[in-house]
Amino acid sequence: NKNPQIVKLLKRRALSWSAISLFQYSKEKWYKKYITGLTPEEIKDEETPAMLFGKTFAKSCGARKPLVPVILYKETVYPLNVVFSGIPLVGYIDTYEPHKSFREFKTSNKIWSREKCLNYGQLRFYALVLFIQHKVKPEDLQIHLDCIQTTETGDFKIEFLKPVVIHTQEVKLTMLDILSFGSEIKQTVKNM
Repeated sequence: NKNPQIVKLLKRRALSWSAISLFQYSKEKWYKKYITGLTPEEIKDEETPAMLFGKTFAKSCGARKPLVPVILYKETVYPLNVVFSGIPLVGYIDTYEPHKSFREFKTSNKIWSREKCLNYGQLRFYALVLFIQHKVKPEDLQIHLDCIQTTETGDFKIEFLKPVVIHTQEVKLTMLDILSFGSEIKQTVKNM
């Protein structure tokens, strides 16, 4: 028995990692953004300087002119679009070497621990969608999360640490990992 609002939402907008993680972080904020339908201006008002900085960096990578020296593969902002168990899923990998590797970039004033990287849902989400979309097993992928360290300038602005510090973690995933994450997605949609 599906909630008509969720069915309507999924018909209008595929489920992204952002929506899943926001639901896990704050059901109230998720509801406000995805169900009540905030306007783009209202969404922008809720973005922090760190979020805006991360978006600027992502755009620079997508344009193949990264603001810091990161590894870019053949594809940048690689689109993913599949249906999993009746749930439309969408995403964009920061950089992807087809059928071989992908990397996600995070800008942060804190270095991500190895444990946080290994358990980060976005990597599992992308590995699951790549398997559905291209039949690439996670065991056959090199997966990296690059955390580029930032600092606050004191005038409410964010910039990269100087000299630039990039912490890279390789993450190994298995079919069991992505199947478990698929179950988590189904449960999240049920909870929504």
